[in-house]
Amino acid sequence: MSAVLRVLARFDRAWAQAEGWLALGVLIAMLLVGALTATLQVLSRLDVHWAIALGGELDWSDALQRRGTLWLAFIGLSLATHYQRHVRIDHVLRRAPARSRDQMLAASNLAASVITVGLLIAFSRAVHSNLEERPALYELLGASGSLHVCDATAAQLAEQPEAAPPPLFCALRSTLAACSLPAETPGATSQLIIPLMLLVAALRFFAHGARHAWLALRRDQGGQSARSEA
Repeated sequence: MSAVLRVLARFDRAWAQAEGWLALGVLIAMLLVGALTATLQVLSRLDVHWAIALGGELDWSDALQRRGTLWLAFIGLSLATHYQRHVRIDHVLRRAPARSRDQMLAASNLAASVITVGLLIAFSRAVHSNLEERPALYELLGASGSLHVCDATAAQLAEQPEAAPPPLFCALRSTLAACSLPAETPGATSQLIIPLMLLVAALRFFAHGARHAWLALRRDQGGQSARSEA
């Protein structure tokens, strides 16, 4: 049991490190884009023509800030479970005996795992519904009916030159389709961070609960052995 826990702990530390780097990357991107947008707005008020033209190309910056905030929130939620920094009554835990502390932590973490699974199910349904919504911007009319702009052939795109499939999103959409996940827009696809981080948080809560339950059991066994020797 202890060997399994050590392996899981090493994997969890590596995953948490990856989450930390991801959060840092998202934060840096938000800061750089925000600073660039603010600078261009100031220059645009001074009638700097290249700033006005470049500012018009950054209409996606607001969406990046919103989605970045969402990612930071849920990555932070997951990291909080790794470092056990979620809300709890530390004063009681510090004063409790070791066995009682492990029992309380086991019960609270296992209960939190169940609650997080419930949130995971609810949010997964909402995100899946958003993934299936296709706005007119990503839709083309073909001979057999409507189709996603990423699924259009070169001939179909030539007939409707205003349609411009984003290459990166189309590649991601194909990958998600292989996993039986719909993905109609980049915005909805970015919401997949919600069920992913909730799943990680639920697993971490369960792992912490199982660890403290095992420690409490060992303390019980140690106490029984000491009493029998006495």
